[in-house]
Amino acid sequence: MANAGPEALGDALRASWHRFVDETAPLRPALHGYCRKLAGNLFDAEDLVQDTLLRAFGQWGVTRPPIRNPKAYLLRTATNVWIDVLRRRDTEARAPGADPDATPAPDASPAAASERREAAASELREAGARLLSRLAPQERAALLLRESFEMSIEEIAELLATTTGAVKAALHRGRGRVQEPVARHPRPSAALIDRFIERFHAKDLQGLVALLQGGASAENVGNSVHIGSDPEAGIPRFLRALVDGHPEWPAAIQWQGSRLARREIAGEPVALYLVTRKGREALLSVLRFEEQEGRIARIRSYGFCPDTICALGEELGLPVHTGLYRAPE
Repeated sequence: MANAGPEALGDALRASWHRFVDETAPLRPALHGYCRKLAGNLFDAEDLVQDTLLRAFGQWGVTRPPIRNPKAYLLRTATNVWIDVLRRRDTEARAPGADPDATPAPDASPAAASERREAAASELREAGARLLSRLAPQERAALLLRESFEMSIEEIAELLATTTGAVKAALHRGRGRVQEPVARHPRPSAALIDRFIERFHAKDLQGLVALLQGGASAENVGNSVHIGSDPEAGIPRFLRALVDGHPEWPAAIQWQGSRLARREIAGEPVALYLVTRKGREALLSVLRFEEQEGRIARIRSYGFCPDTICALGEELGLPVHTGLYRAPE
């Protein structure tokens, strides 16, 4: 393998990833439900699911002792990823905006040095208080595992790598203290999405490409990422499949027609991807857009996230055509 080159390595990794996705598919609904309650937002939950799967895939082969309970392992990984996200957001929110080069040189007098030591001690105490305040995510996780998954105190302690006493305390504090994180996805303009939809229905691939910013990306969440202008691997391939479908897929999952419709989900304008299969129109995917300077910087399609699509279909009162966690071979 060492001398086979990056293409062979990519094939081997892809085969391992596909096996991982297939083996963990029965656990995905429970993982998605847990992440949805942690994140408090459907799209943030899917991001958390994907980040969890990537971390679990990367760590599974080097974890010791061997993993005996894959479901518990995924839930533990999701908890840790979510807490990391919140800590990162907290760090970003507290990052000083001042230019460090503009900071005056410190006073060298003993009195000033004493003041700096006291200030440092105060900052350390405040940092400790902030660290303690980060127990809220663990409280939330413990509460969800207890009430949604009906786990015992001992099981939760093992999953969260803590003591039963800490779990009991977290459960006691957690009730009534849970705060939902705020979604941070920038909302695109409805007008830009409408232009995308208009060109989609006209099958104007060049017009769709023209809406994209240089360096834009398109992603089938959990399945593929497309960057650049290469017709076989870049964004044109993503857009071509969006417009024309996938003739290479099995006949049983082909569709006869497709259309886009703009809707709002949690205040965010999105495009619903509706397809007609065997005379029945249903929701296949949802497209989200990130906008920069009036053009599309990123497209994310959730067609390979059936748990999210089913939840959205229920929320919107639409039937769904879904069930694939990855593209069929």
